[in-house]
Amino acid sequence: MIEELLAIANEMTALLDQFVEGDSMTGRFLPTEHEATFKRLAIEAQSILDDELGQRNAFGANLVHAINSGSGGFIGGPSYAAVSEAAEILRGAVRTIERRRARPTAAPSDAKAYVAPERIAALQSLRLSAWDFARLAELCREINVAAANRCHMSTAMLLRTILNHVPPVLGFNTFAEVANNYGGTKDHKSFKQTMQRLQGSLRAIADMHLHSPIRQQEDVPTGVQVDFAAELDVLLGEVLRVARGQPE
Repeated sequence: MIEELLAIANEMTALLDQFVEGDSMTGRFLPTEHEATFKRLAIEAQSILDDELGQRNAFGANLVHAINSGSGGFIGGPSYAAVSEAAEILRGAVRTIERRRARPTAAPSDAKAYVAPERIAALQSLRLSAWDFARLAELCREINVAAANRCHMSTAMLLRTILNHVPPVLGFNTFAEVANNYGGTKDHKSFKQTMQRLQGSLRAIADMHLHSPIRQQEDVPTGVQVDFAAELDVLLGEVLRVARGQPE
C-alpha cells in the first residue's frame, strides 16, 4: 500500500508539467485527458487511505479539501495548487503509515498467543531433565512477542530456530530425521505428518525469508503464511512428554 501511495503521489507530481496557460480568466488549467487521470489517482488514493487509516482519516479529508478548495476541484478540473498539495498530502500519509508500522503494537488482551502460556510455563518448570530448556522457553516467548506485533518474518525465523534446537530431545541430530523417523510407523503416523509439514512448508517459508536477496519488487508475508501454531504445539507437547520421562 505504501508503494502504491508513493506511486500515485509521483504521478500527481508529474501532472504538474501538463498544465497549460489559458487566458486571463482561466489561468493555468489541466487538459481534459490529464484531468481524468488526476480524478482516477485521487479516487484510488482515497480508497487506500481508508483501508490503511480508517474512514474519515485526516489525510483523506485534507485530500478532498485540497482538491475542491479554490479554483478547480473535480468540477471544472483541479488547480495547479490542488494537484501539488494533493501529492504532498499523500507523501505525508506514507510517512505516517510507516511510523505506525514501525511502532510495536500491544496485542489485544483477549488475543490468542502463538505459543500457549502453559507450554512456556511447563518448559520453564522442568528441572529434573537431561536438557536445559531455558533457550527453548525464551524462543517460545519471543515468538509470542513477534506474532503479537505482526513481525511475521521474525516469527518464521524463530520457528525455524526451534526446529533446529529440539531434535536431540527426541533422539536425533536434525529435524528432518525427526520428521521422517521418529517413533513407530503406525503409532506415530499423525505426529509424523504434522512434523513433515513443519519440515516441509515451514522450513521452506522461513528459508525463503532468510536467504532471498533483495529484488525490485517484494511480497511481505502475512500472519496466514506463518501460522504453524497448531503444529508447533504438537511438537512442544511431545518434547515435554519425553523430557518428563513419560511412557509411550
